[in-house]
Amino acid sequence: MATWADVGAWLKDNAGTGAALIGSLLTGNVPAAVAAGVALVGSATGSPDPSVALSKLQADPATLVRLKELAVQEEASIREHVRAMAEMQLKDAQAEHHETQETIRTGDTAEDEYVRHTRPMMARQSWYAAATYVIAFQAMQAFGTGSGASFDLAVLLLTPAAAYLGLREIGKGLTIWRKV
Repeated sequence: MATWADVGAWLKDNAGTGAALIGSLLTGNVPAAVAAGVALVGSATGSPDPSVALSKLQADPATLVRLKELAVQEEASIREHVRAMAEMQLKDAQAEHHETQETIRTGDTAEDEYVRHTRPMMARQSWYAAATYVIAFQAMQAFGTGSGASFDLAVLLLTPAAAYLGLREIGKGLTIWRKV
């Protein structure tokens, strides 16, 4: 049984530019945008059922052409819905970042000494563990008794220290390296 998200995914992959925007509406998370997409697809296919609509779109090229015509007629409205979805996603990400920063600040200024020192202590322990691991295993390799440190394990051990330093996302880290 198909869902409207399935119809939207199919449209984005197979329908071309105008109808692909309708697919974006159907796969979004803004109820008004999804409803607008459902209305357009329902109007083109004559069915409010996503399974029937998907079958008609896949089987009948004329139905897809009708949907593209509706997309051209409603292009401004569709683009406004897509813009609203993007804006909501950005606001959600911004709110998430703000909440994370507030949590960190609250911990850093907590009256309880244990809470206040936990994050820096974890970062130091992470750094010490990674440095000890790399030095020990590289020394073992130098003396012919091992294969050396694993890059993956070293990165795993450094993750808490990197997060403490602000490298919480790989994208941020890559951006920093590109600017240098």
